[in-house]
Amino acid sequence: MKQSYLLGAVLVLTSLTLASCAKSGQKPDQSSSSTSFSAQVKKNSSNSSSKRSKNKTNQETKRVGSPEFGYIDIPSKWIKFFDAEVEGLIQYTDGSAYNIVTMNAVSKAEAEVADGETFNAETIAQHVAYNWSQKDNIEKMWGSKSTVSGIEAFQINIILKSGQLANTLVFQKDDKVYILSFEGDEETLDDFITNMKDTWSLDSKGAVSE
Repeated sequence: MKQSYLLGAVLVLTSLTLASCAKSGQKPDQSSSSTSFSAQVKKNSSNSSSKRSKNKTNQETKRVGSPEFGYIDIPSKWIKFFDAEVEGLIQYTDGSAYNIVTMNAVSKAEAEVADGETFNAETIAQHVAYNWSQKDNIEKMWGSKSTVSGIEAFQINIILKSGQLANTLVFQKDDKVYILSFEGDEETLDDFITNMKDTWSLDSKGAVSE
């Protein structure tokens, strides 16, 4: 089975990276447009939803997640994905192990932010982007701003040299920063990201137990 190394490893290492930076005093390069959201922000255009695949609009969905990570609606046919080298995350796939959605969250205590840093969505997003920028399989990466269920979110958009796409949404609600990610093909990503933005919440009503 293919490992979800593209996002799973990055997300599970987010808190470890922050802890490492806190101990060493190291911070991500704020001058780089690829890692700083204040340097280059692109507003999502209103036509993004028009890219959604029409043949997927009316498909059956199920609600998945946890009290720790929140809940989203995904296609009913998607199944749990298990990465032997990544623990503590919620991941689902369409069965291809190519299209994968990942859910995660981090608290201030888990993040161990460095002195002078503020624990918020932007800080976490910058660290996630910094981790990505250190990989050699990236063709292009940029940041944008969006919303998840009305909450401001920082969006990391990535095109890999293989042609695979990756997209991460980082946002804060109360005392936690939540991280929703997708990796896969363009058609599935367009539909999935829009759906995650619309359906995420801490409401477990209708959630399945798998």
